[in-house]
Amino acid sequence: MPQERERKRAYERHFELALKSYATALDQARAQEKDGGSDIQGGGSSHGAAEVLYRLHASRLKCLLAGVQRAEDERNLAEREALRLTECHWYDVPDAEPDADLRRRVWKVLADVVSSLAQCRLEQPFFHRSVYRYAQALMWAPVFDNPSTGYGPGSLGTVPATKSYLVRGLNNATPCANSAEVIMATLFEKKR
Repeated sequence: MPQERERKRAYERHFELALKSYATALDQARAQEKDGGSDIQGGGSSHGAAEVLYRLHASRLKCLLAGVQRAEDERNLAEREALRLTECHWYDVPDAEPDADLRRRVWKVLADVVSSLAQCRLEQPFFHRSVYRYAQALMWAPVFDNPSTGYGPGSLGTVPATKSYLVRGLNNATPCANSAEVIMATLFEKKR
């Protein structure tokens, strides 16, 4: 058991360091682009600041997903730790005061991550990794909404309108997989 606990702490430290590193790199990439440097190649990519933006927020999604996927007896604590890490790096800083409700906080982070991935897509329409991760976030929406149902219908599940309107691209009337399909469709158009 002590080894398992230490492994979890190391995993959390890894996410925390990665998120801080990506946030710093994003600030630097944006400053360089502002100064006229359009040829930013971070990590072997030519997508510039959009690449770093993607990495930061894709890591936030992975961290949040790691908390939601935990066994029910560990999930509450794991999600709170994931929120501690992910709420430090907002794309659109929320106006309201911090919410005490765990589910609403998780949903706000998911909505923020999706907004950032949608922005990546606007900046680089064929930056396929950001489009895939955007679709993945939409497909996981039912689990983020209610993880206690297990993976039940998963991406075939739906999310109530009271929550789906907050997440860009998510349609509450159809399964979440259909919303993800719409996001992915442009990558597979015949003219591409």
